[in-house]
This record gives sequence, structure tokens and C-alpha cells, in this order.
Amino acid sequence: MTTASPFANYLDDMRACADAIGLKPREFVQPTDHTAKINGIDFHYVDWGNAHLPVLVLLHGGSLTAHTWDMAALLLRDRYHVIAPDQRGHGDTGWTPESQANEDNSDLMLKDTEAFIDHLGFPTVILCGMSMGGMNSIRYAARHADRLSRLIIVDIAPVTMQEGLMEMEAFRRETETMNRFEDFLERAVKFNPQRKPAHLKYSLMHSLKPIAEGWTWKQAHRERPAAVDEAAMKAAAKQRSESLWADVRAITTPTLLMRGGISKILSPEAAAEMVKSMKDAELVVIEGAGHSVQGDQPASFAREAMAWLDRRA
Repeated sequence: MTTASPFANYLDDMRACADAIGLKPREFVQPTDHTAKINGIDFHYVDWGNAHLPVLVLLHGGSLTAHTWDMAALLLRDRYHVIAPDQRGHGDTGWTPESQANEDNSDLMLKDTEAFIDHLGFPTVILCGMSMGGMNSIRYAARHADRLSRLIIVDIAPVTMQEGLMEMEAFRRETETMNRFEDFLERAVKFNPQRKPAHLKYSLMHSLKPIAEGWTWKQAHRERPAAVDEAAMKAAAKQRSESLWADVRAITTPTLLMRGGISKILSPEAAAEMVKSMKDAELVVIEGAGHSVQGDQPASFAREAMAWLDRRA
């Protein structure tokens, strides 16, 4: 379920955001919007042009959209053909239909990633995923090394720090629906004071939608059952973690792991274990960035990504 954005033309806001954070791209452009039928769902994605360049596919994190990459993409597009989808249940992509409601969401997202990359039609791509998108990228890379030239994982591992998860979940619950767009912006500034308000406003423009009651997130949610079997949930989480570690160990594609220097999700110990577990991996720490590395420090993210991609070309 999606709705049209009231912010269809956002080039001026893009410029204001870049100016506020001191970003100086070669040019300002809006990406083009596209829709593809992926596993029965209308998938929205943005394409930043320069189709003659190597393809870089960016997968966003949970509660985010394809536009979380915009500031970094303004820099990356000079060297890469950047494409970013809204993943299922996020942004302007459709929600999981009832016919798929009982399927494991991580399995569905793996199938989505496979089908989306197939839809693009390129023999190989560079894949970069953050948080939820990073987990989807890990699963894809473990199974499709022949389709990837390089892999970038942003601030995620099979084990995460509970403090950061709890903070993000609390923020999301407290801002389910609010009367005004400005109310969301005020909460976002308090939650992430290291970001400039203009940058937070730009991000929220692409993450919120108007409804009769005010504004809410462009994200689908599965209702948590009233009666929860905590033991079963812990067992399922342990199984997911073990499965993802197995996928990490199966990755043969050259990989860069990016960790936010002040991340509350990916610990230094988990990051080190990730790099140790892969055949060919490097770690870079982006100072001043929390979990959302590409959002908190887009220039540093783009610079480090391009430098590594150059070394591993």
C-alpha cells in the first residue's frame, strides 16, 4: 500500500540539505523514478543516471527508503551508475500481500533482491546494503557470487547491540502517527542531534506520508501477536543469527564492511569477527557516524567507498 508523495519536486530541498552539511557535488540532479513488478509487488526504485558506468545497487535499512542514499549518491554518481530500490513494505514500494503474510520476511527479501537484480539485467553489479539491506546483501552474496564484482556491508552483523535496537524501536513506536510534519522533525532532531535539521527534514520528506490523522511513516508493519512466546522468539532469533553467520562465511566476493564510529548497533567486536569470517574482507570505521553511516556522514561514506572500490577494481 503506497501513496503519492507531496514532495515530488525536491531539487531545491536537495540543494538546501547539501548546503547545510557542506556537500559539494559536481551537479544537482533528481534521480528518475521507476516501477517494476517484483514477486507480485510494485517495486519503486530510483536511477541516478550515467548508464555507461559500473552499476552500484544500494539497499537501504529498515524504516528508511531509497532516498537515504541521496546525499552520498550525488557524489557516487560521477563514477557509478547508482540504482536504489525501496524494499518491500518501505517507501513507495508495495506491502507484503496476504498471500505471502505467513512466509519468512527475510526469505521474501532475499527473493526480492534476486528478482530485482535480475530485472536490472546487468551481468554483474556492485552491491551495497545498510542494516536490513546489509543482511539482504549478505544473503544474496552467499548465493550469487557470480553476479557480484564487489560487496559493501554497512553497519550490520549477525549479532547486534541491544541498546541501539531498543532506542530505534522506541523512537519508531513514539512517532507512529503525528499531527504535523513539523512534529516529526522536532522528534527527529532530538533523537539524532548530530544531524543538521535541514538534512533531517530532507530525509523525512521521503519517509513520511500524509493521512487523515496527520502524518505517518511510509512503512508497513506486521502486528505483534497479543500473546508472545518469548522462548520461541529467542530460539528463532538464535537460528536467524546462526544462519546469517553461515552466509557470512560463505561469501567469496571482495567485501568492505563499514562501521559507524559511534554506532550503537554494530560493535567493534562483531565487526572484527565479520571480517575474520570472510574470505576477502576489509573494515573501515567512519568517524562521527552512527548506525546510518550514509546519512550521518555521506561525504566520508562516498569517499571511503570509492577509494576501496578503486583499490579492488
